[in-house]
Amino acid sequence: MGNIVKIKGCKRCGGDLFLERDTEEVRIFCLQCSAVHVQRLIPLVKKPAAKSCYAR
Repeated sequence: MGNIVKIKGCKRCGGDLFLERDTEEVRIFCLQCSAVHVQRLIPLVKKPAAKSCYAR
């Protein structure tokens, strides 16, 4: 989908990062040291409303 470049954002070497986002995950590539980090996007799950034990 979208691509972003983050200047001097690599924690390993201080290099430039290239972020690639998909519907399921975010991949972060360092252009200098070739480090790759993958983050999975977890869908939010709504909890069912708690039932009161006093409701009739």
